[in-house]
This record gives sequence, C-alpha cells and structure tokens, in this order.
Amino acid sequence: MSHLFLTAVGGDPTETVQLDENSQLSVGDGEVLVAVEAAPINPADMLFALGWFSVYPQVPSPIGAEGVGRVVQAGPGADQALVGRRVVILPTFVHGTWADQVVVPAQNVIPVTENADPLQLAMLPVNPATAYALINDYVTLRPGDWIGLNLANSAVGQQVIALAKQAGVKTLAVVRREDAAQQVRELGADLVVLDGDNLGNRVAEALDGTQLRLLLEGTGSPEQVAELVRSVEAGGSVVTFASVTGQSPALPLGDLIYRGVSLRAFFVLNWLRDTPRAELVRIYTELAELVERGVLRTAVEATYPLRKHREAIGHAARQERGGKVLFVAEQLGR
Repeated sequence: MSHLFLTAVGGDPTETVQLDENSQLSVGDGEVLVAVEAAPINPADMLFALGWFSVYPQVPSPIGAEGVGRVVQAGPGADQALVGRRVVILPTFVHGTWADQVVVPAQNVIPVTENADPLQLAMLPVNPATAYALINDYVTLRPGDWIGLNLANSAVGQQVIALAKQAGVKTLAVVRREDAAQQVRELGADLVVLDGDNLGNRVAEALDGTQLRLLLEGTGSPEQVAELVRSVEAGGSVVTFASVTGQSPALPLGDLIYRGVSLRAFFVLNWLRDTPRAELVRIYTELAELVERGVLRTAVEATYPLRKHREAIGHAARQERGGKVLFVAEQLGR
C-alpha cells in the first residue's frame, strides 16, 4: 500500500511530494476505506503544496484533493451498503487522494454510476461541480439567455459550455489563442472572441445588441473585466471563480453603482460546506449521469502510476497541455 504525501511547503512540488509505501490505515467510526482508481493533479494541488492555498498543510500532509474509487470497508456508524460501490471523493485537502487507498468520512463520498469512465468521474468533484454552481446559483437562466466566460478553454470553462448547451443557454467565450478558439467552438460555444485590443467593442459587435445576463470571470484582470462588463445587462452579475493573473477583479464605478452590476465569487470548498448533503448527492448523481452519456467530458493528456509521481507532477505543471494529468491505479492499465 502506498500514498503520496507532502514533506515541505514552498518548494518544487516534484521534490517536496514523496512516496510512502508503508502506510497503515485504520477505519474509524463513520469512515470508509476507498481503493482509489484515479485522481487528477489540479492547479489547486500545486498551490496547496506551495502553501499558497486557502487550506494550509501541516506537514507531513497527504496530498490530492479529489478522485474516484471503490469502497472496500466501512467502519462502525457508516452505511455498510457503500461497500463495493464506486464513489467520488469530495475535495477537503485533508485526506489525500493520490494514494492506493484512503480513509475518508463517509459523508465525503458519494456513490456514482458504474458505467462511466473512471478517469472522467475522478475529475467530477471540482470542475464540473464548479461549472454547475456557476450557471445555477447566481442568476436564473432560461433557454435563449446569454452568458459570457473567459478562460473558456479551461477545465471549468469546458464544463460551463457543455452544461449551458444542455440547458439551451447561449455562450460567448473569450480565449487567448486561435487553437483554443477552435477547441471551444467544437465544444459548442455559440460565439468566440479572442482576447486583445478593443476587446469590449469586439464583444459588443459579436453580440449584436444582445446583452449577457451573467459573466463568469477567471483571469482576475480588472482591465479585462472592465471591457467585458460593458456587455453585461443592468442588474446582471459577474462571478469570479479564479485568478490566473493573481490580481483581484474589480468593476468600474459606473457599472457597479449606476447599472447595478454585482461582483460575486465562487469557491468550491465553501460551496461543499454550505450545500446540504441531499442536494450534493442529487447534483453529483446528475453530473455523473451526464459523464456516462458523454455530455460532460474533459480531455486527458496523460496518466501515471504513483511510483512515477515526479514525472506526473512535472507534466501537470506544463503551461501548454492538451488535457489533464491523473494518477491511476495500476490495474486500469492506462
């Protein structure tokens, strides 16, 4: 039995994340033991390893936020019917899913379909759930409504486009490169605009008089937000879900005060904390079924066993990738 754990904070994750092959796991009251099938390497995992995330590790610390696996043991107080079920592991940054096996509270796993690709299910807890919340929790959207999003070719952006299309909601996608523009067109974005000079005017021209009910913002750039918010309707919302620039987004005073556009934020750990368990089960069951049907799908570039963790983490850190990098159980043979 082996797992990966963080031995230091602030250094190169390929050096600070180590492999432990002698872990002894015990299943306590209300807990389950999960044999992990697959677990992705996310940017949040890298930030956690660097000590830059909202959850600060107390080293040595298990690492890996989300994943999928099969329950092999349930402790006292846990539902024994979970044994043998495939489950997604909700992110807490406490348990560490980069492992052969992991013990987690039963409340932090949700049973899912047996008929979907486990790699896709492993990526379900964070990005598809984020996309679901972004288009459901802030504005009531109806078929034919328009939303805008930047970082449209990101994992979250891809899921937003897919879920919006499923709901009949139109999407205007902003990306930085032509190859990314082609990618989001193929995913079903209705309008695609390249970032750059005169962005606000080009977005308004593309929309041809239509306005956005919702803008999903992931750059953190006040300059880009100022350009895009011009096409958000009065009383509409801008929701920030990331900041690739490290900046804090801001609304121009006129849009904030005179037009009543609101700036709000989403963070998946807060959402998981505040959403009732029954609602989480409903949402993740629905999302897993969409994965099974092929409606939700994230590109996978590479998979690695735990013993190749340095290569895996280095690969995941590359700026130009065509998909996600995951750890997988040896028996998946990917």
